[in-house]
Amino acid sequence: MAPTSVEFARFFTQWDPHVRRYLIWLEGDSGVLDDAAQETMIAAHQYWDRVSSLENPKAWLFKVAQQRLSKARTARLRHGISTDPHELPGRVGHRDGLAQREERLTILDAVRKLPQQQATAIALQLQFDHPLSEIAEIMGISTGSVKTHLHHARATLETLLTDVDGAA
Repeated sequence: MAPTSVEFARFFTQWDPHVRRYLIWLEGDSGVLDDAAQETMIAAHQYWDRVSSLENPKAWLFKVAQQRLSKARTARLRHGISTDPHELPGRVGHRDGLAQREERLTILDAVRKLPQQQATAIALQLQFDHPLSEIAEIMGISTGSVKTHLHHARATLETLLTDVDGAA
């Protein structure tokens, strides 16, 4: 194996699980999630010379993951396949009765209902505890815009989760 191959293998091993966890916050369909994660890592391999020399390769990685998720969703919709997690068969966790898992899925469902920018910002903050400056870099927006998206996301999530609790 060439040194760059070894470096990429380490990068893949370290970051593929993070990309998948990030995409789980944004997508309920494991097929779409898998496609997006796989395409992200293929792009990382294809552009490895450039990616490996970046100051913050994970920012590039999460940005590409968001783009690949959007492309995977579009492709599935173009083929008439729903990406609405409520229409998917056998939603994991809703049959097992574990309150903690049910609560997490409820939060994930609520995050997936947010506008894309809000969902991205809240996922990066809640899942990875990225600082605002890094979220801004990943999203390609200002830190002030990140703060605004997070503020609106929290307000909307509070409403959505209150509605769920009230319906229970």
